[in-house]
Amino acid sequence: MKINVLDILSSSNASLHDDGIKVYREIKKHFNDSKKEEIEVDFSDIKRCSTLFLNASFGKLLADYGEEDVKKYIHPSSYSQILNFMNKYSDMWDNFVNKDNYQAYREEALA
Repeated sequence: MKINVLDILSSSNASLHDDGIKVYREIKKHFNDSKKEEIEVDFSDIKRCSTLFLNASFGKLLADYGEEDVKKYIHPSSYSQILNFMNKYSDMWDNFVNKDNYQAYREEALA
């Protein structure tokens, strides 16, 4: 199955938390625990994508379904035109995986 980010947002910018939630909800509608199928999240014609957006979409999926299912079934595609997309995506993933270390670091930095 393919989900087109541009169709959901009606904008070439995937920047806001609310934008990420819209994409998250669309993916979640099609991701059924009992009958899992691969979902391609198509970023064609998206010019900008923020870490905030990725946290609200893919990060929330990681929290709901876990690393294994997200890695196996939910894949971003057609993002080569977005500057640093994979760096942001990797950072989002790493922050989720290491959330305990990240939270401890934040608390120390803010103390």
